[in-house]
Amino acid sequence: MSKILKIIKPDKCNGCELCVLEAQRQLETVGLEGALIRVFRKKLENSEYPQNHLEIDPRINSLNPGKIKIICPQEVFETQEIDGN
Repeated sequence: MSKILKIIKPDKCNGCELCVLEAQRQLETVGLEGALIRVFRKKLENSEYPQNHLEIDPRINSLNPGKIKIICPQEVFETQEIDGN
């Protein structure tokens, strides 16, 4: 059984990028090049505030997704167990 990381509450993301930092810590790299999680900000037409949009590279599941889930202060992520078959 392995775990995968899923975004369950994208609208709650406050853009802190702690998930990005945790993924980079696990990869033992510095900088955003090759980041497996990306946070984009875009302004919607009907709102004066920008909204955050998350993109996750599927390679993120080779890391420890549980630690990435725990570090998020807004509980945006969830981990799901899948069969390795």
